[in-house]
Amino acid sequence: MTEAVNPGLPPISHEGLATVETEIGPRFLKDVIQDDPAFYLGGFLHRDGTWQPGFLFKILDSAMRLHVQVHPTTEFARRVLHKPYGKLECYYILAARVPHPYIRLGFQHAPTKEAWKRIIERQDLAAMDACFEPVPVRPGEVWYIPGGMPHAIGEGITMLEIMEPSDLVVRCEYGREGIIVPPEARFMQRGLDFCLEIFDYHTWSVAEITAKCRVTPPEPVRLPGYEVVRLIDSKLTSCFRVDKHTVTEPVTIRHNKAFTLGVVCQGDCHMWSGMENIRLGQGDSFALAAAAQSCRVVPDGGPVTIVTVQSGESMRKE
Repeated sequence: MTEAVNPGLPPISHEGLATVETEIGPRFLKDVIQDDPAFYLGGFLHRDGTWQPGFLFKILDSAMRLHVQVHPTTEFARRVLHKPYGKLECYYILAARVPHPYIRLGFQHAPTKEAWKRIIERQDLAAMDACFEPVPVRPGEVWYIPGGMPHAIGEGITMLEIMEPSDLVVRCEYGREGIIVPPEARFMQRGLDFCLEIFDYHTWSVAEITAKCRVTPPEPVRLPGYEVVRLIDSKLTSCFRVDKHTVTEPVTIRHNKAFTLGVVCQGDCHMWSGMENIRLGQGDSFALAAAAQSCRVVPDGGPVTIVTVQSGESMRKE
């Protein structure tokens, strides 16, 4: 529901907006929800009083190591930018096509603010690379990327990426493998000196940043033919929560009156909610209205893993 903003690049109409299959054909999810926001989003409102789920949810696959960048914290976004959201991000690693998948996260060899400015201005990529060490990741792991932490996703990783719904980004690395970030898209239209205040200039060893940012979910709740584990909870963010459901036999899952987006990460199934029935396979995604009382999941020939994202408590109408 948040349209992509790519200054300096040719505009693409409705870029980033999700489409859904409806009984009258494909429609933008944003338009479907605006037809009946109370039905779909329940009591959840954007902080400015408009209807908004409070998160962005993407399936991301990195064909190359992505550009080094940073996002402001929510506190900085509100206090300085007068925006309702920063951009805390969370990763659920699905798969990797390289022997040693990794991300860059935080400075392992932190420069001073002045040195970091020179590195960015001169695009001294050797010096930029020297500020980081690879932080190993594995399929099944959950990570969060706090605002202020410089980061980049390594090549060959497939993940679910869940984040606060903003496009606030500072891009430190202007070019990677022919992909050039235009000047207009580098510093949030503010200039480098302004953006240097966003970075966390602490030195974090690989062990320290792993201890800080790799999430250890609690033990799953286990029921016959079904288990669920909370991957991201209100301790990390009040904007959304993330659950992983593993279904091995038909089960009815009670809904908690929050707007839900889900993606099937493994297996095939049928899903019912009320009188509606859809068939879902690996990689398919779906939306479940807040008004739904429950959904029934019937696996088709094997276990099914579904990750869902729901609006968090900060979005609930008072």
